[in-house]
Amino acid sequence: MAGLSEGEVRTGARYEAERTAGRARLASTAGLRRLDLDDGLALVFETHETVRTALEELLRAERTADPASIAAEAGALSELLGGESDLVATLYLDVADPVALAERLAELPGIAAAVSLGIGVDGVPATPEMADGVSGAFALRFPLEAAQRSALLDGAAVTVAVDHPGCRARVTLGVEQVRAIAVDLRR
Repeated sequence: MAGLSEGEVRTGARYEAERTAGRARLASTAGLRRLDLDDGLALVFETHETVRTALEELLRAERTADPASIAAEAGALSELLGGESDLVATLYLDVADPVALAERLAELPGIAAAVSLGIGVDGVPATPEMADGVSGAFALRFPLEAAQRSALLDGAAVTVAVDHPGCRARVTLGVEQVRAIAVDLRR
């Protein structure tokens, strides 16, 4: 999948006219793309549309319409997109209190590298992409081999596992969840 192009990023009146419908569409699949793994640990699979919407919301909040700024932001967020054989997700330590979050981060060093995706009998370890070390959000990439990609598209069982000394979890996705996370692989 290609990155975000400047032409597809909506700003100003164009974005405002489509914002409500677009956010409702994303909200309808949000529950399918989010997995609660453990107390305060969640994994959210990203799609081209979720990343584009995040960029558009950022530009809206910053009131940015400058083409150079849009292109720079689009380039930066395009790093969060998977390729035609990658799934991308954000791992969240969903802890609101900053002190409690810092404590939980200290309990779980290397947590992003402890996540894997099981497709049928194959395991795909997460490749941590980005983390700031303080927000509790980690961008993960799951690079799929051709057979794994085909199996996922054909409806193979998909499981997310966390194998860390401070956290062990295993969640099997339902059929609709698998379809929701595979949306960009079908392009």
